[in-house]
Amino acid sequence: MGVREFSDDDAGYLTWLDTNPDRYVMNIARSHRAADARVHLAGCWTISGRRGGRWTGPYVKICADQVTEIDEWASDRLGMSIPRCKICSPALHTTHAIFTKRTKRPVRGVLPEGRCTVYGPDEHESGTLIEAWADDYIRFERRPDWQEHLRSEIRARCRLLEPGAGQLLHATFFGPKLPNADVENLVLYYIDTFKVAGRNGIRFEYDDAVPSAPDGGKYPFCYRYALSPQSGVFDAWQQRRTLASFDWTDLGTFAGEKKLAQVWLALSRGRVGPGEGLEPTCAVETPFAVKVQLRPPYGRRPVWGGLVKGILDGVICAFQAHSDTAILPEVAARLTRAVPADPAEIESLLLDRSRAVLGVVPRLVRPYGKGVIWDPSDHLCVAAELLPAEPVDKRWAIKGEVVELSR
Repeated sequence: MGVREFSDDDAGYLTWLDTNPDRYVMNIARSHRAADARVHLAGCWTISGRRGGRWTGPYVKICADQVTEIDEWASDRLGMSIPRCKICSPALHTTHAIFTKRTKRPVRGVLPEGRCTVYGPDEHESGTLIEAWADDYIRFERRPDWQEHLRSEIRARCRLLEPGAGQLLHATFFGPKLPNADVENLVLYYIDTFKVAGRNGIRFEYDDAVPSAPDGGKYPFCYRYALSPQSGVFDAWQQRRTLASFDWTDLGTFAGEKKLAQVWLALSRGRVGPGEGLEPTCAVETPFAVKVQLRPPYGRRPVWGGLVKGILDGVICAFQAHSDTAILPEVAARLTRAVPADPAEIESLLLDRSRAVLGVVPRLVRPYGKGVIWDPSDHLCVAAELLPAEPVDKRWAIKGEVVELSR
């Protein structure tokens, strides 16, 4: 369905609620001021029309089938994520059709109390660096109060980082990382979209060696956000051979929430070759990086932090193959509702091992609810960068490479 906004249309909104009781609604001021906005389940009594009064006047309703669609709407238009309602807890419910990879979260318990400290940008001589140390990593949801405070402090300070020409945001997560944790989640997605600091592009990486805190305290985790040259390199990793590279590939209008599937299809159809004539196979348990340039259409100023995850996962999926043929017909049939391809082509592309430089995954994508869920083997993607390119027309395009890394 996509995202639909109801303004001065109580009848339309209440009809939508009646026919979509298990979908999602953002309640936000008519001016789209984000301060008091909340995301709800459509059945939440606070926004479900049971108390009378106006429902789409001073506060309008942003409605969607998927909570991810609302998140993307907020990222594109507001440059930030919107908190979930604490009454209906929509983040804890399953969506109906997810076309992006699920967020993998480490499962150990969160510390109810913890120490943390933040420095920068004023405390650093350059004025372009923010560092935060903590007793635990910041969770995606169900954060204790001390993590809410730390997250808010990082977000507020990062808004003071104003990149100049040729600078991007370089983010690093330090500390132990469980095998199923994605670096981009830990250092970006769980924190912010970094609309200001990341407006010229984003580079991120993982480093297990936690630097010392200025106050002398010992902490198991650290976050670093710095303005660095776009021409710079990763701090903790050395780039080795290029596994695959792809020249400018058309993404079309690149609309809707299905960014991963669109990137996967475009690259799977396109001309992609191994880098520099080397053997196109990544050694087992070898870390790698994805380096991408993204070219938006004329007149678009994307919030790059809101695009990193879908694009990164889409590239990784394009260089892995799917092997479970039992579920393949159902997966292909469902994907035809998400991307412009017929089932036969989708099956062929998913099974194609000729470009699977990142290996074969039994279930790269599988049925989930009424849609599908992507699940690439991406735990060894320890670094990546997304750089903007100048528009040349009214369409999106992507260019990049996958490279092996070493310490």
